[in-house]
Amino acid sequence: MVGASGLMKEVFRQIRQAAMSDIPVLISGETGTGKDLVANAIHQISARQEYPFIPIHLGSLPSELVSSELFGHEKGAFTGAWKRHKGSFEKAKKGTVFLDEVGTIDQKNQVALLRVLETQSFNRIGGTVNIKTNVRVVAATNENLAAAVAKKKFREDLFYRLDVFSITIPPVRKRPGDISLLVDYYLRRFNDAYQKNIMGLSPQCISIMEAYEWPGNVREIKNIIHRAVVLCDEKVLLPKHLPKRLLEGSGNSHPVDIRVGDSIEEAEYKLIVETLNVAMNNKSRAAKMLGISRRALYNKLEKHNLML
Repeated sequence: MVGASGLMKEVFRQIRQAAMSDIPVLISGETGTGKDLVANAIHQISARQEYPFIPIHLGSLPSELVSSELFGHEKGAFTGAWKRHKGSFEKAKKGTVFLDEVGTIDQKNQVALLRVLETQSFNRIGGTVNIKTNVRVVAATNENLAAAVAKKKFREDLFYRLDVFSITIPPVRKRPGDISLLVDYYLRRFNDAYQKNIMGLSPQCISIMEAYEWPGNVREIKNIIHRAVVLCDEKVLLPKHLPKRLLEGSGNSHPVDIRVGDSIEEAEYKLIVETLNVAMNNKSRAAKMLGISRRALYNKLEKHNLML
């Protein structure tokens, strides 16, 4: 996991705290923020680290298969059940079950999951033997489960069973200082994978990436750097190696109302104000977008009486 911002340092601290106990953990965050990495990190530094870590992506499963994947089934339990199948809770043994996108399961499967959390036991589908389990449950969601509870879409009792220890992963746009770290990490990784020697990013490329909102978060950064490395035949990544949506989403394409007859001071003032708006008043990001140092930006802000 890559990050040096205050928000990510807090996530790292919470991971260490969660790993010290066996209580259920609920990880929240937008798609692509790395909820699976947080779950795996909790397992890897916990007392269960020598036992299996079993992830199950509930959002990708049809509702009729969720119970089978969680609890298993006996041979002949339903059409297509040609042999006995062990579910995640049985495979994990003394390890960790990671329930990704837990908010997507239907009411029937919510009841079954609640029973396992309360009794630490379950039955395979079509089976009569009560199987005891000793696993740690970590769940993740990109939905607001509290809101889902209020709308009666998610069971309140299950929510409280899962939400014993909460970790919220911030989106990339709220930790801009980590963007360069993530870019450098994936640049090194894909340089090695494709045996290239790309030294870094051009200043303009950096400005574009700093100004972009990153709706796909860390996963989007990874995919964009992967693509750029494949396309790049130069020593540095250039704007032409980035997808069109980044160029359109950067401050470079944002209109500024500068007219013939405006003085240089007036034009500079308008440009700085619009850049600060696009950068959401983040001074470091605005300075990079303008291609100047942070100190130079502060001097210009003072010159135009924009120091707030």
